[in-house]
Amino acid sequence: MKTLLTLIIIFSLSGCAYSISDINISNSDPICVRECAATYSSCVSGGPQIGAKTETLRACRESYSVCVSTCPPK
Repeated sequence: MKTLLTLIIIFSLSGCAYSISDINISNSDPICVRECAATYSSCVSGGPQIGAKTETLRACRESYSVCVSTCPPK
């Protein structure tokens, strides 16, 4: 039972592999980045499920990355 619980926890945490924290926003306009973050949040919390939750997180992260890359510099 303990092994099963450990596997469930590891599997759940693996969904965090699609974090947006590693996307560089340091040179991007803060207002634009906030708009991208709001879109990301909406995608993650209420967007359509694409297969497994990890696929939704991946798609939302990629969308956020593209959005940030279109932001003007500070």
